[in-house]
Amino acid sequence: MKRKWLGSVLVALGAFLVVAAIVAQVWAPDNVKRTPIDVNNTTYLDGQADHLNPETGKLESDPVYALQINQTDSNKSDGEVAVFVQNTCVVIDTGQDRVCVSDKDPNLLTHEVDVFAADRHTALSLNDEKYVPDQTVEHTGLNNKWPFDAQKTTYPYWDGTLGRSVDAVYERTTEVKGLEAYVYRVDIKDEPAEVLDGVQGVYDDVKEISIDPRTGAILNTTENQQRYLEDGQKILDLQLEFTDDTQQAKVDEANTKWDQINLVLNILPVVGYAVGIPVLLVGLALLFVRRRNSGPGEVPVEDTERPTPAGTASR
Repeated sequence: MKRKWLGSVLVALGAFLVVAAIVAQVWAPDNVKRTPIDVNNTTYLDGQADHLNPETGKLESDPVYALQINQTDSNKSDGEVAVFVQNTCVVIDTGQDRVCVSDKDPNLLTHEVDVFAADRHTALSLNDEKYVPDQTVEHTGLNNKWPFDAQKTTYPYWDGTLGRSVDAVYERTTEVKGLEAYVYRVDIKDEPAEVLDGVQGVYDDVKEISIDPRTGAILNTTENQQRYLEDGQKILDLQLEFTDDTQQAKVDEANTKWDQINLVLNILPVVGYAVGIPVLLVGLALLFVRRRNSGPGEVPVEDTERPTPAGTASR
């Protein structure tokens, strides 16, 4: 009985591990490599800006900070699509708390609120009234992340000022806080755009976006942006980069995400097959293999105790 009980336990355990390994290989890849729909994070940037003082008509130089707040709308998101509300602002840094200030605050330089939907696998924007309001500007390209397993190639990248996607070209591989990152460069030059609310002008922007190729997470962004009126007068010269703390937080988050993915996709199948199959075989052996062959209706020798003949003393 003890052998049968132990055999049953080992068969169950071995079968569980093997099935888990199969599920990890067949089902998991399409499900663990998806943009989450419980996102609520803030990216902090520091920098410097030459900006137009409307009272004097001259450029003034000040330190600035920028925030990008990303939140998913879990009510509209589903298994295939993540819906985001993105709040971005650039503010003159006078030592105040780092928040997006009121639109009437004189320290506010730019402020945008964007709503977009993205495929949870490819990270590419999509346009569907099921996910975004009718009046929402149609989005194309990548926005707040790259796809999992990013490649050394060119991706379309959304630029809110232009209202269309531009090329993000793979340029080099670097490290961000010790983590390997692919750097993609966006280069915009002399593009007509709305440079102030209701004011047309010319827009230049150079971005270098550092990506964790495993998860598609943005680890760092540097930006060098200029805006001009149509007569050529510069009204904004802006340089920004993720703060050190933000870069470290992005790296830590990417590593945690990859550890979870690696556990499911790589470690679990190896353990499942390497441990599960031997355990399963041992369990089957305990259930069905006997030390001696027994005929039909016979009790296995190992399960009986040979009686001592009457009148024979034990030696």
